Amino acid sequence: IEPKKLIAVVNAFAITTSEFLNHFCTEAHNKLSQVNHQIEKIEALTAVLEYKLNSIPAEQLAPPPKPVEPGQPAQEEEQQPAKEAVPDNLKKYVRMVEVGVPRPAVRHKMAADGEDSSLLDKYLPPEV
Repeated sequence: IEPKKLIAVVNAFAITTSEFLNHFCTEAHNKLSQVNHQIEKIEALTAVLEYKLNSIPAEQLAPPPKPVEPGQPAQEEEQQPAKEAVPDNLKKYVRMVEVGVPRPAVRHKMAADGEDSSLLDKYLPPEV
């Protein structure tokens, strides 16, 4: 191949490749900016939810005691395993589930905060 043609082909390849990479970088930057904006919105909503959750008194979160019907024995509560005391670092996550936040969202928040999300099942009844 003649050197001039070889140089022309290599230059055309370099130009095409650099144009492709520039376009790819621009598109990737735009998409990452959109994702970053969505994450910021979710973080803001999470902060608002946590603030509202922390403003609810604990007495309102506890379920009311179930009335015992005349035909049922009162020993049902004894058959259920005793609920362990929730550690202080997990109380806010348990409250989130009790208020109605979906468990996957609570698990994600726990992971983001550096907590072990598997501990959630230990202190809550199984999902229905």
